[in-house]
Amino acid sequence: MGSSPAVTIPTPVTFRSPDSGTRFRVSNGKYSDGLARLICERLMNGESLVEITDDNRMPSRRTLTRWLADPRLSEFREMYYFARRVQAEIRIDEIFTIADDTSKDWKKKYDKDGEFLELVPDNEAIQRSRVRIDVRKWYAARLVPRIYGDHKEIALDVTGDLAELLKAAANRDKGLPKPINE
Repeated sequence: MGSSPAVTIPTPVTFRSPDSGTRFRVSNGKYSDGLARLICERLMNGESLVEITDDNRMPSRRTLTRWLADPRLSEFREMYYFARRVQAEIRIDEIFTIADDTSKDWKKKYDKDGEFLELVPDNEAIQRSRVRIDVRKWYAARLVPRIYGDHKEIALDVTGDLAELLKAAANRDKGLPKPINE
C-alpha cells in the first residue's frame, strides 16, 4: 500500500487574556436615572467630563453626547446644566483659595556654601496661580454668563426720525420703510 497523504491538524484556537492596558467598559450605554444622577454629582464635585467618561463604570463620551441630544431626556439635560452651573460656582470659590495661598510664592536662595541668603519671589509659581485663576474666571464666564460674563451695557436714547426708522426696521411684518426720496 501506498503512504497516505499527510493530514494537517489545525492548531486549536486559544483565547489569551487581554493585555493589562485593555479596558472593558462595564456600562452598557442604557440610560438610567441613577446613573444620570451619579454623573451630575461627580460633575458638581469638580470632576471633568473627560475624567468621568474615562471611568470604565461610566458611559462613554459618545453615549453621554447622545443622551444630551435626545429630546426624550430633557430631565437629564436640565440636571446636567444645573451640575455645570454648580461646578462653575465651586470654581469661582477656588479662586479665593488660590489667590490667598502664598505658600509657594517665595523660594529660598542659598550661596555656594549652602548658607541661606534671602527669600526671592518664585515667579513660575506666581504665574501658574495667575493662570489657574484666569482659567476659572473664563470657565465661569462661559457657563454662567449672566453672573460672571463681561457685562456690556448698551444704552440707546435715539429720538426723532431715526427712532421711527429703527422701529419700522425692527417690525418684520411690514419690512423696511419706503425710501425717503419717493
